[in-house]
Amino acid sequence: MIPARDPIQRRPDAKLLVLRADGTIVHVPRAALASFLRRGDLIVANDAATLPASLYGVHVGTGAAIEVRLAGRRSLEPEALQRCVAVVFGDGDFRTRTEDRPLPPPLVAGDRLALGPLTAIVEGLLGHRRLITLRFEGTTADVWAGIARHGRPIQYAHVPSPLALWDVWTPVAGPPVAFEPPSAGFMLDWRALGALRNRSVAFATLTHAAGISSTGDEALDARLPFDEPYFIPAATVRAIGCAHARGG
Repeated sequence: MIPARDPIQRRPDAKLLVLRADGTIVHVPRAALASFLRRGDLIVANDAATLPASLYGVHVGTGAAIEVRLAGRRSLEPEALQRCVAVVFGDGDFRTRTEDRPLPPPLVAGDRLALGPLTAIVEGLLGHRRLITLRFEGTTADVWAGIARHGRPIQYAHVPSPLALWDVWTPVAGPPVAFEPPSAGFMLDWRALGALRNRSVAFATLTHAAGISSTGDEALDARLPFDEPYFIPAATVRAIGCAHARGG
């Protein structure tokens, strides 16, 4: 796979990888998606919007620079963001390969992390020096406002320019619950959805809090994905049932 170097969601020359029923694989233009679907079929997409889940700051006890990447939450409820699983890096930023990022200073329960307008308390380590549970001080509104003002999208070194928040939102983005983009949704846009409708292909959504793709540590990556809460609307369940009943 050749990683993208520019944050262009729907390149005109982008390809769609198609696995045929006979096991053969072909590449076709991304715009050809609708041609592989039949009347009565259904596409279900993740409508999660991506949080600016990378927070830079300092470890208050030592003054060391850190980056905290939010990586897990217990539910989709807004207040659940106050207590998160997070991966912590030492000094540096996305321009350094994730696997080359230094460890944070030694962390213990009770440590305070100053993350822009936010203060987070380390509640405990989860079997690895990078992996912690943290609790943000303040109200739920304070936490969301602080993340919105100070956070940046999680980013990796293969894209050299800083990502803006709109670079990591899919066209069908709804509630902000994902820590990294639900990237399959990037191939959908309103033109594609219109082409699906013209072929009588139904469309529905669910919400899945997509987690991080890499921690830079082989042992920690083996524990991915962390728990990823989700919500499947009753309307989507009905749409799946109808598609099955139609032979879609």
